[in-house]
Amino acid sequence: MGTGSSRKSALRSVFGAVVISSALVASGCSFDGLNSLPVPGAEGTGAGSYELKALIPNAANLVQNAPVLINDATVGSVGKIEVKNWQAELTLRLNKGTQVPVGSYVMVGLTSVLGSLNLQIVQPEDADKGTIAPGGQIPAADCPEQSNIAQPTNAEPIPDINSAQQVSACTYPTTEQVLSSLSVVLNGGGLAQVGDIVHELNTAMAGRQDVLRDLVPRLNTLVGELNVQRENIIRAMEGLDRLTGQINDQTPVVERALADGPRILKLLVDQRVNFTDALGALSRMSRTTDDILKANSEDIQVVVSNLVPVLDQLQSTGPSLTQSLGILLTFPFAESAIPQVVRGDYLNAVINLDLTFGRLQRGALASVGVASQFYGPEGMFGKPAGAAGRGDDPFTGPLADTPPETSPTLPIAPQPETPAADQSPTGEEGP
Repeated sequence: MGTGSSRKSALRSVFGAVVISSALVASGCSFDGLNSLPVPGAEGTGAGSYELKALIPNAANLVQNAPVLINDATVGSVGKIEVKNWQAELTLRLNKGTQVPVGSYVMVGLTSVLGSLNLQIVQPEDADKGTIAPGGQIPAADCPEQSNIAQPTNAEPIPDINSAQQVSACTYPTTEQVLSSLSVVLNGGGLAQVGDIVHELNTAMAGRQDVLRDLVPRLNTLVGELNVQRENIIRAMEGLDRLTGQINDQTPVVERALADGPRILKLLVDQRVNFTDALGALSRMSRTTDDILKANSEDIQVVVSNLVPVLDQLQSTGPSLTQSLGILLTFPFAESAIPQVVRGDYLNAVINLDLTFGRLQRGALASVGVASQFYGPEGMFGKPAGAAGRGDDPFTGPLADTPPETSPTLPIAPQPETPAADQSPTGEEGP
Protein backbone atom coordinates (compact mmCIF):
# COMPACT_ATOMS: atom_id res chain seq x y z
CA MET A 1 0.00 0.00 0.00
CA GLY A 2 2.75 2.41 0.91
CA THR A 3 4.73 1.43 -2.11
CA GLY A 4 1.84 2.35 -4.43
CA SER A 5 1.44 5.78 -2.88
CA SER A 6 5.12 6.50 -3.27
CA ARG A 7 4.96 5.56 -6.91
CA LYS A 8 2.01 7.89 -7.54
CA SER A 9 3.78 10.81 -5.85
CA ALA A 10 6.87 10.20 -7.90
CA LEU A 11 4.81 10.12 -11.09
CA ARG A 12 3.16 13.45 -10.20
CA SER A 13 6.54 15.04 -9.53
CA VAL A 14 7.91 13.79 -12.82
CA PHE A 15 4.82 15.03 -14.67
CA GLY A 16 5.10 18.48 -13.08
CA ALA A 17 8.76 18.72 -13.93
CA VAL A 18 8.02 17.79 -17.53
CA VAL A 19 5.28 20.46 -17.79
CA ILE A 20 7.52 23.15 -16.32
CA SER A 21 10.40 22.14 -18.57
CA SER A 22 8.14 22.28 -21.61
CA ALA A 23 6.93 25.77 -20.64
CA LEU A 24 10.49 26.94 -20.17
CA VAL A 25 11.50 25.57 -23.55
CA ALA A 26 8.47 27.20 -25.19
CA SER A 27 9.27 30.54 -23.60
CA GLY A 28 12.81 30.63 -24.86
CA CYS A 29 14.49 28.91 -21.95
CA SER A 30 13.83 31.89 -19.65
CA PHE A 31 11.62 32.31 -16.61
CA ASP A 32 10.43 35.75 -15.38
CA GLY A 33 8.03 34.56 -12.74
CA LEU A 34 4.56 33.13 -12.84
CA ASN A 35 3.16 36.31 -14.47
CA SER A 36 5.28 35.60 -17.54
CA LEU A 37 3.33 32.41 -18.19
CA PRO A 38 0.17 32.60 -20.32
CA VAL A 39 -2.99 32.58 -18.23
CA PRO A 40 -5.94 30.67 -19.69
CA GLY A 41 -9.00 32.89 -20.14
CA ALA A 42 -7.08 36.18 -19.73
CA GLU A 43 -8.52 39.34 -21.29
CA GLY A 44 -7.46 39.85 -24.90
CA THR A 45 -6.70 36.18 -25.58
CA GLY A 46 -10.08 35.09 -26.88
CA ALA A 47 -11.38 34.80 -30.42
CA GLY A 48 -11.26 38.01 -32.43
CA SER A 49 -8.75 39.69 -30.14
CA TYR A 50 -5.85 41.67 -31.60
CA GLU A 51 -2.57 43.21 -30.47
CA LEU A 52 -1.15 46.75 -30.38
CA LYS A 53 2.27 48.05 -29.47
CA ALA A 54 2.63 50.88 -26.96
CA LEU A 55 5.66 52.93 -25.94
CA ILE A 56 6.08 54.37 -22.47
CA PRO A 57 9.14 56.06 -20.90
CA ASN A 58 8.86 54.15 -17.62
CA ALA A 59 6.99 50.91 -17.06
CA ALA A 60 7.59 51.07 -13.28
CA ASN A 61 6.74 47.66 -11.75
CA LEU A 62 4.25 46.70 -14.43
CA VAL A 63 4.20 42.94 -15.13
CA GLN A 64 2.77 40.75 -17.84
CA ASN A 65 -0.91 39.82 -17.71
CA ALA A 66 -1.65 43.16 -15.97
CA PRO A 67 -5.10 44.48 -16.98
CA VAL A 68 -5.48 47.13 -19.68
CA LEU A 69 -8.20 49.71 -18.93
CA ILE A 70 -10.10 52.29 -20.97
CA ASN A 71 -12.29 54.61 -18.89
CA ASP A 72 -11.80 52.24 -15.90
CA ALA A 73 -13.16 49.28 -17.90
CA THR A 74 -10.96 46.23 -18.56
CA VAL A 75 -10.51 45.74 -22.32
CA GLY A 76 -7.39 43.55 -22.44
CA SER A 77 -4.14 42.57 -20.79
CA VAL A 78 -0.43 43.30 -21.08
CA GLY A 79 1.62 40.82 -23.08
CA LYS A 80 5.36 40.97 -23.66
CA ILE A 81 7.39 43.85 -22.12
CA GLU A 82 10.60 44.76 -23.95
CA VAL A 83 13.12 47.60 -24.01
CA LYS A 84 13.45 49.62 -27.20
CA ASN A 85 15.55 52.79 -27.53
CA TRP A 86 15.63 53.28 -23.76
CA GLN A 87 11.84 53.08 -23.61
CA ALA A 88 9.49 50.30 -22.60
CA GLU A 89 7.64 48.69 -25.50
CA LEU A 90 4.51 46.90 -24.38
CA THR A 91 2.40 44.41 -26.27
CA LEU A 92 -1.30 45.05 -25.59
CA ARG A 93 -3.75 42.20 -26.09
CA LEU A 94 -7.18 43.77 -26.64
CA ASN A 95 -10.60 42.18 -26.79
CA LYS A 96 -12.64 42.00 -29.95
CA GLY A 97 -14.41 45.28 -30.78
CA THR A 98 -12.09 47.47 -28.68
CA GLN A 99 -11.28 50.70 -30.53
CA VAL A 100 -8.32 52.88 -29.61
CA PRO A 101 -8.55 56.43 -31.07
CA VAL A 102 -5.60 57.95 -32.85
CA GLY A 103 -3.70 60.26 -30.48
CA SER A 104 -4.13 58.07 -27.40
CA TYR A 105 -1.29 57.27 -25.00
CA VAL A 106 -0.82 54.88 -22.06
CA MET A 107 -0.17 55.43 -18.35
CA VAL A 108 0.80 53.04 -15.58
CA GLY A 109 -1.62 53.19 -12.66
CA LEU A 110 -2.52 51.51 -9.38
CA THR A 111 -5.59 49.37 -8.94
CA SER A 112 -5.49 50.36 -5.23
CA VAL A 113 -2.94 51.82 -2.84
CA LEU A 114 -1.59 48.38 -1.95
CA GLY A 115 -2.86 46.63 -5.07
CA SER A 116 -1.34 45.61 -8.38
CA LEU A 117 -0.50 47.87 -11.31
CA ASN A 118 -2.57 48.31 -14.45
CA LEU A 119 -2.20 50.08 -17.77
CA GLN A 120 -4.56 52.92 -18.61
CA ILE A 121 -5.22 53.95 -22.23
CA VAL A 122 -5.89 57.71 -22.14
CA GLN A 123 -8.01 58.86 -25.08
CA PRO A 124 -7.54 62.31 -26.67
CA GLU A 125 -10.13 65.08 -26.35
CA ASP A 126 -10.58 65.10 -30.13
CA ALA A 127 -11.38 61.46 -30.87
CA ASP A 128 -12.70 61.91 -34.44
CA LYS A 129 -9.41 61.21 -36.22
CA GLY A 130 -10.06 57.49 -36.58
CA THR A 131 -8.79 54.45 -34.71
CA ILE A 132 -5.47 52.58 -34.60
CA ALA A 133 -5.53 49.47 -36.78
CA PRO A 134 -4.55 46.07 -35.37
CA GLY A 135 -0.77 45.71 -35.22
CA GLY A 136 -0.35 49.47 -34.94
CA GLN A 137 1.57 51.37 -32.30
CA ILE A 138 0.50 53.83 -29.61
CA PRO A 139 3.26 56.46 -29.47
CA ALA A 140 4.78 57.63 -26.22
CA ALA A 141 3.44 60.85 -24.77
CA ASP A 142 5.62 63.78 -23.79
CA CYS A 143 6.29 63.05 -20.12
CA PRO A 144 8.68 65.65 -18.67
CA GLU A 145 10.18 64.94 -15.30
CA GLN A 146 8.91 66.90 -12.34
CA SER A 147 10.95 69.92 -11.29
CA ASN A 148 12.75 70.03 -7.98
CA ILE A 149 10.41 70.09 -5.01
CA ALA A 150 10.85 72.92 -2.52
CA GLN A 151 12.18 71.75 0.83
CA PRO A 152 10.48 72.96 4.05
CA THR A 153 12.37 75.79 5.72
CA ASN A 154 11.17 75.11 9.28
CA ALA A 155 12.48 71.53 9.46
CA GLU A 156 15.56 69.52 8.65
CA PRO A 157 15.88 68.87 4.91
CA ILE A 158 14.81 65.39 3.85
CA PRO A 159 17.44 63.57 1.76
CA ASP A 160 16.49 62.35 -1.71
CA ILE A 161 13.10 64.03 -1.49
CA ASN A 162 13.07 64.75 -5.20
CA SER A 163 13.85 61.22 -6.33
CA ALA A 164 11.33 59.85 -3.85
CA GLN A 165 8.52 62.15 -4.94
CA GLN A 166 9.11 62.70 -8.63
CA VAL A 167 6.07 61.49 -10.56
CA SER A 168 6.18 61.20 -14.33
CA ALA A 169 3.28 62.68 -16.26
CA CYS A 170 2.63 59.24 -17.76
CA THR A 171 2.73 57.34 -14.45
CA TYR A 172 0.43 57.46 -11.47
CA PRO A 173 2.20 57.85 -8.10
CA THR A 174 3.31 54.60 -6.55
CA THR A 175 2.66 53.54 -2.98
CA GLU A 176 6.19 54.53 -2.01
CA GLN A 177 5.74 58.01 -3.49
CA VAL A 178 2.38 58.50 -1.74
CA LEU A 179 3.81 57.48 1.63
CA SER A 180 6.89 59.64 1.05
CA SER A 181 4.75 62.70 0.30
CA LEU A 182 2.61 61.97 3.34
CA SER A 183 5.70 61.84 5.53
CA VAL A 184 6.76 65.26 4.27
CA VAL A 185 3.34 66.67 5.18
CA LEU A 186 3.36 65.07 8.63
CA ASN A 187 6.96 65.89 9.51
CA GLY A 188 7.82 69.11 7.72
CA GLY A 189 4.40 70.47 6.78
CA GLY A 190 1.89 72.59 8.69
CA LEU A 191 -0.19 69.72 9.98
CA ALA A 192 1.17 70.22 13.50
CA GLN A 193 -0.27 73.73 13.55
CA VAL A 194 -3.81 72.45 12.96
CA GLY A 195 -4.06 71.55 16.66
CA ASP A 196 -3.07 75.08 17.65
CA ILE A 197 -5.66 76.53 15.27
CA VAL A 198 -8.42 74.31 16.68
CA HIS A 199 -7.40 75.18 20.25
CA GLU A 200 -7.45 78.93 19.54
CA LEU A 201 -10.84 78.68 17.82
CA ASN A 202 -12.23 76.81 20.80
CA THR A 203 -10.90 79.50 23.15
CA ALA A 204 -12.36 82.29 21.01
CA MET A 205 -15.81 80.67 20.82
CA ALA A 206 -16.05 79.67 24.48
CA GLY A 207 -19.02 81.41 26.14
CA ARG A 208 -20.20 82.94 22.87
CA GLN A 209 -22.43 80.15 21.63
CA ASP A 210 -25.54 82.37 21.57
CA VAL A 211 -23.76 85.06 19.58
CA LEU A 212 -22.46 82.52 17.08
CA ARG A 213 -25.91 80.93 16.88
CA ASP A 214 -27.42 84.34 15.99
CA LEU A 215 -24.62 84.96 13.52
CA VAL A 216 -25.69 82.12 11.23
CA PRO A 217 -29.16 83.55 10.29
CA ARG A 218 -27.60 86.99 9.93
CA LEU A 219 -25.06 85.57 7.52
CA ASN A 220 -27.93 83.92 5.66
CA THR A 221 -29.72 87.28 5.42
CA LEU A 222 -26.51 88.97 4.28
CA VAL A 223 -25.91 86.38 1.58
CA GLY A 224 -29.54 86.74 0.44
CA GLU A 225 -29.23 90.53 0.19
CA LEU A 226 -25.99 90.18 -1.73
CA ASN A 227 -27.70 87.75 -4.08
CA VAL A 228 -30.52 90.25 -4.69
CA GLN A 229 -27.96 92.97 -5.42
CA ARG A 230 -25.96 90.68 -7.66
CA GLU A 231 -26.72 92.61 -10.85
CA ASN A 232 -25.85 95.92 -9.20
CA ILE A 233 -22.61 94.44 -7.90
CA ILE A 234 -21.79 93.14 -11.38
CA ARG A 235 -22.54 96.55 -12.92
CA ALA A 236 -20.39 98.24 -10.29
CA MET A 237 -17.53 95.87 -11.02
CA GLU A 238 -17.95 96.45 -14.77
CA GLY A 239 -17.94 100.20 -14.17
CA LEU A 240 -14.82 99.83 -12.05
CA ASP A 241 -13.27 97.83 -14.86
CA ARG A 242 -14.10 100.59 -17.36
CA LEU A 243 -12.71 103.22 -14.97
CA THR A 244 -9.54 101.21 -14.54
CA GLY A 245 -9.25 100.89 -18.31
CA GLN A 246 -9.65 104.64 -18.78
CA ILE A 247 -7.05 105.32 -16.09
CA ASN A 248 -4.77 102.83 -17.78
CA ASP A 249 -5.26 104.63 -21.11
CA GLN A 250 -4.33 107.89 -19.36
CA THR A 251 -1.15 106.46 -17.85
CA PRO A 252 1.10 109.26 -19.22
CA VAL A 253 -1.24 111.91 -17.79
CA VAL A 254 -1.35 110.16 -14.41
CA GLU A 255 2.42 109.81 -14.34
CA ARG A 256 2.84 113.48 -15.23
CA ALA A 257 0.36 114.46 -12.50
CA LEU A 258 2.24 112.36 -9.96
CA ALA A 259 5.52 113.88 -11.11
CA ASP A 260 4.13 117.43 -10.83
CA GLY A 261 2.44 116.68 -7.50
CA PRO A 262 5.43 117.61 -5.29
CA ARG A 263 5.90 120.93 -7.09
CA ILE A 264 2.21 121.74 -6.72
CA LEU A 265 2.31 120.91 -3.02
CA LYS A 266 5.42 123.07 -2.59
CA LEU A 267 3.63 125.95 -4.33
CA LEU A 268 0.67 125.57 -1.97
CA VAL A 269 3.00 125.49 1.02
CA ASP A 270 4.73 128.67 -0.19
CA GLN A 271 1.34 130.40 -0.48
CA ARG A 272 0.22 129.28 2.96
CA VAL A 273 0.48 132.81 4.41
CA ASN A 274 -1.68 134.23 1.61
CA PHE A 275 -4.24 131.47 2.10
CA THR A 276 -4.31 132.18 5.83
CA ASP A 277 -4.77 135.93 5.26
CA ALA A 278 -7.52 135.28 2.70
CA LEU A 279 -9.38 133.00 5.09
CA GLY A 280 -8.99 135.57 7.88
CA ALA A 281 -10.32 138.34 5.62
CA LEU A 282 -13.21 136.10 4.61
CA SER A 283 -14.00 135.53 8.28
CA ARG A 284 -13.97 139.28 8.96
CA MET A 285 -16.17 139.92 5.93
CA SER A 286 -18.61 137.30 7.18
CA ARG A 287 -18.81 138.98 10.58
CA THR A 288 -19.29 142.41 8.97
CA THR A 289 -22.02 141.06 6.69
CA ASP A 290 -23.72 139.47 9.66
CA ASP A 291 -23.62 142.75 11.59
CA ILE A 292 -25.09 144.64 8.62
CA LEU A 293 -27.88 142.14 8.18
CA LYS A 294 -28.71 142.21 11.87
CA ALA A 295 -28.73 146.06 11.95
CA ASN A 296 -30.97 146.32 8.85
CA SER A 297 -33.10 143.27 9.40
CA GLU A 298 -36.31 145.31 9.77
CA ASP A 299 -35.64 147.29 6.57
CA ILE A 300 -34.85 144.10 4.69
CA GLN A 301 -38.08 142.56 5.91
CA VAL A 302 -40.02 145.63 4.72
CA VAL A 303 -38.33 145.53 1.30
CA VAL A 304 -39.00 141.83 0.95
CA SER A 305 -42.63 142.24 1.99
CA ASN A 306 -43.02 145.05 -0.58
CA LEU A 307 -41.56 142.84 -3.26
CA VAL A 308 -44.26 140.25 -2.71
CA PRO A 309 -47.03 142.20 -4.54
CA VAL A 310 -44.65 143.02 -7.39
CA LEU A 311 -43.66 139.41 -7.78
CA ASP A 312 -47.31 138.36 -7.58
CA GLN A 313 -48.16 140.73 -10.43
CA LEU A 314 -45.23 139.48 -12.48
CA GLN A 315 -46.37 135.94 -11.84
CA SER A 316 -49.93 136.80 -12.86
CA THR A 317 -48.70 137.99 -16.26
CA GLY A 318 -47.72 134.43 -17.02
CA PRO A 319 -45.96 134.01 -20.34
CA SER A 320 -47.25 137.36 -21.66
CA LEU A 321 -44.31 139.33 -20.24
CA THR A 322 -41.63 137.04 -21.60
CA GLN A 323 -43.33 136.81 -24.98
CA SER A 324 -43.68 140.59 -25.24
CA LEU A 325 -39.97 141.08 -24.55
CA GLY A 326 -39.15 139.12 -27.68
CA ILE A 327 -40.42 141.90 -29.95
CA LEU A 328 -37.76 144.31 -28.65
CA LEU A 329 -35.04 142.61 -30.69
CA THR A 330 -37.18 142.15 -33.83
CA PHE A 331 -39.22 145.39 -33.82
CA PRO A 332 -41.53 146.14 -35.62
CA PHE A 333 -42.30 142.48 -36.27
CA ALA A 334 -42.86 139.79 -33.72
CA GLU A 335 -40.30 137.02 -33.75
CA SER A 336 -42.93 134.43 -34.61
CA ALA A 337 -44.04 136.45 -37.66
CA ILE A 338 -40.59 136.99 -39.17
CA PRO A 339 -40.54 133.70 -41.16
CA GLN A 340 -43.87 134.69 -42.77
CA VAL A 341 -42.88 138.33 -43.42
CA VAL A 342 -39.21 138.09 -44.30
CA ARG A 343 -38.62 135.57 -47.08
CA GLY A 344 -34.87 135.25 -47.31
CA ASP A 345 -32.24 137.68 -46.08
CA TYR A 346 -33.94 140.98 -47.06
CA LEU A 347 -37.27 142.80 -46.70
CA ASN A 348 -39.04 145.24 -49.03
CA ALA A 349 -40.81 148.01 -47.15
CA VAL A 350 -42.41 151.42 -47.87
CA ILE A 351 -42.21 153.81 -44.92
CA ASN A 352 -43.96 157.23 -44.79
CA LEU A 353 -42.48 159.60 -42.22
CA ASP A 354 -44.76 162.53 -41.31
CA LEU A 355 -42.58 165.04 -39.45
CA THR A 356 -44.92 168.03 -39.74
CA PHE A 357 -45.59 170.07 -36.62
CA GLY A 358 -49.24 169.11 -36.65
CA ARG A 359 -48.46 165.37 -36.67
CA LEU A 360 -45.68 165.76 -34.10
CA GLN A 361 -47.98 167.88 -31.90
CA ARG A 362 -50.69 165.26 -32.02
CA GLY A 363 -48.24 162.37 -31.59
CA ALA A 364 -44.77 162.31 -30.09
CA LEU A 365 -44.74 165.87 -28.62
CA ALA A 366 -48.19 165.52 -27.10
CA SER A 367 -47.07 162.43 -25.17
CA VAL A 368 -44.32 164.42 -23.41
CA GLY A 369 -46.44 167.53 -22.75
CA VAL A 370 -44.38 170.05 -24.79
CA ALA A 371 -46.47 170.16 -27.96
CA SER A 372 -47.58 173.82 -27.46
CA GLN A 373 -44.01 175.03 -26.91
CA PHE A 374 -42.83 173.87 -30.32
CA TYR A 375 -45.90 174.71 -32.44
CA GLY A 376 -45.36 177.66 -34.91
CA PRO A 377 -42.54 180.19 -35.19
CA GLU A 378 -43.51 181.81 -31.89
CA GLY A 379 -43.08 178.50 -30.12
CA MET A 380 -39.80 177.73 -31.86
CA PHE A 381 -38.16 181.12 -31.10
CA GLY A 382 -40.07 182.13 -28.00
CA LYS A 383 -40.98 185.64 -29.44
CA PRO A 384 -44.18 187.14 -30.87
CA ALA A 385 -44.56 187.13 -34.63
CA GLY A 386 -45.02 190.96 -34.91
CA ALA A 387 -46.39 192.28 -38.16
CA ALA A 388 -46.07 188.90 -39.79
CA GLY A 389 -48.39 187.54 -37.23
CA ARG A 390 -51.08 190.17 -38.01
CA GLY A 391 -51.03 189.39 -41.73
CA ASP A 392 -50.40 193.08 -42.82
CA ASP A 393 -48.99 194.09 -46.17
CA PRO A 394 -45.25 194.41 -45.63
CA PHE A 395 -45.08 197.22 -48.24
CA THR A 396 -47.63 199.44 -46.56
CA GLY A 397 -47.24 198.44 -42.94
CA PRO A 398 -45.02 200.26 -40.43
CA LEU A 399 -41.34 199.42 -40.34
CA ALA A 400 -41.42 198.82 -36.61
CA ASP A 401 -44.14 197.27 -34.63
CA THR A 402 -45.54 199.19 -31.74
CA PRO A 403 -44.88 197.17 -28.66
CA PRO A 404 -48.08 196.21 -26.91
CA GLU A 405 -48.82 197.36 -23.47
CA THR A 406 -48.74 193.76 -22.30
CA SER A 407 -46.74 190.85 -23.66
CA PRO A 408 -48.76 188.91 -26.14
CA THR A 409 -49.75 185.40 -25.33
CA LEU A 410 -48.37 182.59 -27.41
CA PRO A 411 -50.81 181.03 -29.82
CA ILE A 412 -52.32 177.77 -28.81
CA ALA A 413 -51.79 174.89 -31.16
CA PRO A 414 -54.97 173.63 -32.75
CA GLN A 415 -56.46 170.58 -31.05
CA PRO A 416 -57.50 167.54 -33.04
CA GLU A 417 -61.15 167.48 -33.95
CA THR A 418 -63.35 165.26 -31.84
CA PRO A 419 -66.07 163.47 -33.82
CA ALA A 420 -69.64 164.18 -32.86
CA ALA A 421 -71.52 161.75 -30.76
CA ASP A 422 -73.74 160.79 -33.72
CA GLN A 423 -70.80 160.22 -36.07
CA SER A 424 -68.35 157.35 -36.29
CA PRO A 425 -64.56 158.00 -36.09
CA THR A 426 -64.37 157.73 -39.87
CA GLY A 427 -66.73 160.72 -40.40
CA GLU A 428 -69.71 158.64 -41.38
CA GLU A 429 -73.01 159.13 -39.65
CA GLY A 430 -74.01 156.53 -37.24
CA PRO A 431 -77.03 154.42 -37.71
